[in-house]
Amino acid sequence: MKNKYTELYACTFLIIYCALSVPAHATLGRNASTIDTDFFAMRAIKHDIEIRQRYTTHLLTLPSGTVVREYVASNGIVFGVAWDGPTLPNLKITLGVAFEAYLAAAAKHHANQLVISNGELVAFSSGHLRAFEGHAYLPQSIPVGVVADVVR
Repeated sequence: MKNKYTELYACTFLIIYCALSVPAHATLGRNASTIDTDFFAMRAIKHDIEIRQRYTTHLLTLPSGTVVREYVASNGIVFGVAWDGPTLPNLKITLGVAFEAYLAAAAKHHANQLVISNGELVAFSSGHLRAFEGHAYLPQSIPVGVVADVVR
């Protein structure tokens, strides 16, 4: 019985946290120029870049220690995002245009794990206080020759 209340609390916390977040800066599915906006909006303390052959990964470290990875195709479009750490990032900023679909799916789930998979969005999120992880990507935006598993 206690576990059921814990899951309900975690789901309720997630929905309230997302609903009270600051306005979105449309990261996922938008141009890489939004990464600088995200850096300031999420109050990130560090920004690293990893260059790959067909995409670039931007790593934003938040004050809580949570790391947000934003995957940018060579055409400049953010095709995926991922996060892990002790707190959730601002999902409204991180998910951008996909936030509403994510929020709608989260409202229907009553567990500490969320999975979304449709033609427009693939997302996974799980965790509990001090241990969150997740990722989301737009299948149609993944660069040719890149597998979706890189978004982790």
